[in-house]
Amino acid sequence: MLDILQILLIVGFTSGQLLKIPFGINSGITLLDLSVIILSIFGLINLKRKIPKPSLWFVFAICFILIATISLIFTPLRLNFKEYFISFSYILRFFLYALLGFLIYCGAISGFKRNIISILTFCGLVLAVTGLIQLIFLPDLMFLSNFGWDPHYFRAAATFLDPNFLGSFLVLSLILIFQKFTTAKKWNKIEILSFALIYIALLTTFSRGAYLAFLVSFLYISMLRKSVKATLVTILLFGVLLLGFTTYQRLIAQPRGINREQSAEFRLGSWRQGWEIFSQNPILGVGFNAYRFALNQYGLSNEQFFKSHGSSTNDSSLLYVAATTGIVGLIIYLLFLGSFFYRGSHLLNAGLICLITQSFFANTLFYPPLILWIFLIKAADIKD
Repeated sequence: MLDILQILLIVGFTSGQLLKIPFGINSGITLLDLSVIILSIFGLINLKRKIPKPSLWFVFAICFILIATISLIFTPLRLNFKEYFISFSYILRFFLYALLGFLIYCGAISGFKRNIISILTFCGLVLAVTGLIQLIFLPDLMFLSNFGWDPHYFRAAATFLDPNFLGSFLVLSLILIFQKFTTAKKWNKIEILSFALIYIALLTTFSRGAYLAFLVSFLYISMLRKSVKATLVTILLFGVLLLGFTTYQRLIAQPRGINREQSAEFRLGSWRQGWEIFSQNPILGVGFNAYRFALNQYGLSNEQFFKSHGSSTNDSSLLYVAATTGIVGLIIYLLFLGSFFYRGSHLLNAGLICLITQSFFANTLFYPPLILWIFLIKAADIKD
């Protein structure tokens, strides 16, 4: 039974956005959501009414969920039942993901904890290979704009359908292997090959935010280990990423009229939108996950953007929290993040630093596979 559940979780991670039950505007239940629900039910049954003492991070997670719910109940927006349901669905998802992490952390799903690192590393490898195959056989993803996704050309996106989020997950996967490299006396050939494949896939995402997250998180690990060798390797690998991006710009983007600078302008526009919403509702925001509806009712987006996936969030995770839950929710959320760092392993902290770094350019802190990665690493309770 346990092996089946582990396989289900792996398929949930690697299937990304391809296996999804749609409802509402670009919303739906993914296979990862279903696997989390099944695993959580399995864990709750195993508890046998024995409720363990909640960890500090889980307490703050519940506090944030309560604030998010209150913000949605008292939203200043005019929402119908369907819009309320769509908005509340992410609160429920966040709760289930946190619950699964807590159940594994407490040992309610026995045997799962010791396999978490292997599961997540394997998922990263599968997504890397999938991204490279997609790059070779389906480099033009412009057609995805018809389904509300951003159009991309010659960038690895894999099943996430987004190079930036894929880049984040690949960096997290590289962290898992790199952490072993800095402590092991002898390197496993399979791990070296896995690292190389995942790194190449990261390179082909051509995501500047993911590249920066790679640099910051790897320097953090290198400095913790006080390893000059690891620091030099990090700088060298980062230099290759920059070289690859420059080559992509000259040989692919510019000849085809792809303006990557325009994405920076869109990001600035997204930040302005988030700040405008927050400034009008500074205490409790407009309601968690009601961001898209706020853009529409405040006249901050056109019809085309409203129907896109990008309209559901802000390009800055913290600004997204502030706009949807106000200053109250932002404070609680920062305490929630801080609780992970409190007595957190170097591996967990490196992963958080990775996501926080990129969260200023993409909403990585609320992308389901990424936040679940954090919950599972915390559940693994790794000792440095």
